[in-house]
Amino acid sequence: MALVLGDATFLEKWRHALKPEALPKGPTRFMLAAALEHWDAHHQLMDYSAYLYWVGQAVEDEDLYENYTQIFTDITSAYELTDSNRPIAWIAAESWVQNYHVGMALDRARARLVAGDRNSAFSELLGLREVTGEQREEPIEISTGDGLEEIIRRRQKGFRDAPIPLGIDLFDEALEGGVEAGDLAVIAGPTNLGKSQFMCYLAVSAYKANKRVLYLTYELGREIIGERILTGLLEIPKQDLDPDTVVGDLMKKRKQWGVTDKGSIIIEDGQPTVVALQRRMEEGDFDLLLLDSADDITPRQSYPSLYLSQAEVYTDIMRDICHAMRIPTWSTAQLNREGVERARVSLKHIGDSFKKAQRAVLVVAMSQTVEEKDFYLGPLMKLHAIKETKHGAQGVWWRYLTKFGRGPRGWPGYDYYPEKGSLE
Repeated sequence: MALVLGDATFLEKWRHALKPEALPKGPTRFMLAAALEHWDAHHQLMDYSAYLYWVGQAVEDEDLYENYTQIFTDITSAYELTDSNRPIAWIAAESWVQNYHVGMALDRARARLVAGDRNSAFSELLGLREVTGEQREEPIEISTGDGLEEIIRRRQKGFRDAPIPLGIDLFDEALEGGVEAGDLAVIAGPTNLGKSQFMCYLAVSAYKANKRVLYLTYELGREIIGERILTGLLEIPKQDLDPDTVVGDLMKKRKQWGVTDKGSIIIEDGQPTVVALQRRMEEGDFDLLLLDSADDITPRQSYPSLYLSQAEVYTDIMRDICHAMRIPTWSTAQLNREGVERARVSLKHIGDSFKKAQRAVLVVAMSQTVEEKDFYLGPLMKLHAIKETKHGAQGVWWRYLTKFGRGPRGWPGYDYYPEKGSLE
């Protein structure tokens, strides 16, 4: 409590993790709630006069009033913060925050086990994680120009690089080459329509453009993703992959495309948090990040709805990965039932994914009618740019004949198929 009352830096970092209900009912719990509410309202520490206001608004009993006001002076006098004891107080307080959140997760898991809900109990345990504090960045001041050189260098990272192509006819033309450094893009579609195939195809196209790609998979196994990407690179079904010749076949393709030693695709299991993702990105010089899907990344704190948790995750990806590191990033998103049932889609069909769409520069949505699915030449699919903020491409869509969705004989690939004409 001494830090809550006397250290603005501590509150700046840990406000989101402090819960008054963690304390038993009484003066201390009331004071913590008042201090947090005061901070939220004024972004200032609560002094004694402000605390008297909060007590006066809530406590009418004279005896209770004395107890509630006395607790403030007792804490500030008994635990006066100094330069020597402040680091110790921080360690103790951060340990308490971690223990509280771990204990609450265990309590929730225990309650679900008692209720017979094993799946939810295991989800609580698997979701158990370290609570991280919020870091406040130093403000940028434009006055004499000190420090601006480094800011401009960071902002210009990747500006001179060519956009990374999608490899899909007409889309790259509409996007003037593809996604650019710092862009956040989303591919949205219903279940089993080919979002992971689309991501594999993006990896193939970036590889052909001599880019270094990090593909993080949260659902499918790494070997499955690797096999799909390899079939896309060689444009053959997986049954035709020959372990004795596949290396030589790929090397011939690399020479044909002009790929140097830089061109590569790294496939890994997904990182659990944005902080862990940022550390991974700092370890390698990547040109493109593919997240399949960022929906499985754990937010810093618990939220009452998927909408709010995704808002935090995608905001952090946008700021800490795309903007700060200048790395273009793709993720997948789910369309709601109405979007699945329509031949053409819009942002209103993106449901709980709307928050991620707000953060993205580009949102590409998939749709497919029954007739398109059963087309005699192979599955047809429409790709819609339902959001595009840089090149005026919002609203455009084209239809493509896919190389996948044909049973075991397919691979990631798209061929433009004109809209005009009968599907028969």
